[in-house]
Amino acid sequence: MKLSVVIPTCNRQERLLSLLGDLSRSTLLPLEVLVIDASDVKLDSAELARFVGLNIRHIESSVKSVCVQRNVGIRSARGEWVFLCDDDIEVPHDYISRLAKHAEDHPEAGAISGIVLEKEGAGWRGTWPVTSCWELLWAHAFGLSMWGEIFARGPVIDGIVNGYRRRGNHISSAGWPVVIDFSGTHFRTPIYGLGASIIRREWLLESPYDERLDPHGIGDNYGVALGFPAEGIHVVTDVAVRHHKSQVNRLADPRAFARRLLALHYFIKSRKERMPHVHESRFIWSLLGQVAFHTLKRNRPYAQAALESLVTVILGKNPLCARP
Repeated sequence: MKLSVVIPTCNRQERLLSLLGDLSRSTLLPLEVLVIDASDVKLDSAELARFVGLNIRHIESSVKSVCVQRNVGIRSARGEWVFLCDDDIEVPHDYISRLAKHAEDHPEAGAISGIVLEKEGAGWRGTWPVTSCWELLWAHAFGLSMWGEIFARGPVIDGIVNGYRRRGNHISSAGWPVVIDFSGTHFRTPIYGLGASIIRREWLLESPYDERLDPHGIGDNYGVALGFPAEGIHVVTDVAVRHHKSQVNRLADPRAFARRLLALHYFIKSRKERMPHVHESRFIWSLLGQVAFHTLKRNRPYAQAALESLVTVILGKNPLCARP
């Protein structure tokens, strides 16, 4: 497999160097590693020269925008496949080779990821199963996202669960990703995080990152995945990366949540042909559900973020939707 690695980075030198170390120990070395660097203090050649075996191309970027940086890397890549790689992930030595083997065994696949794990408490997790009947009913009523298997049970609940299982992984009528089937050696889904995935370069050229988005790239993978062919994304279930979520150059969670809501609204408005079953009115209804949910949970910052987003959408003031 001719594979180019594309890494956008900004002021995260420690995490980036750790990642390059991971890649240098990979059982399948890439054709090249493109580092698109928007840091205030750029890496120097001596730091990069340590990674023997990696053909590193260091591209300095004057624009601090994850979407712009990724697009620069994708356009500059020489490989037929691109490993989209966030700068704060930890990559096992056999991760790339395992995804490449899946691509070989499944020629229909054009976007492949392993499970992306995030730190929570003392452990790492990549799913958030639904065990509460109340939370399942709430998500169902408001068309909200789920990211894990459904274990809630009950006389009425069982019918709802069966309905979800029949639909499998999908996008709700309110626009939210519903990823509930993690079974088998791999599963397919229309939406998944792409920060540790190998993707056919031609797919990414056909569906580039939307440079209108927030410079942090919040909501970026959703927009890219919408432009993929119907095969969607394959997620290999027995291989994983750890996403360290570096706090350097990262928005506070409530602010990121608000911007994700506005990005989702923007895609609902601008990509109607890609998801004709999704309706803006249902999305607005889902925002009411978010406000109520976080209010009941006494999570004031998130409730406030959802309320502000709701008002912005109703008033037609989403800045992402404004004409350039």
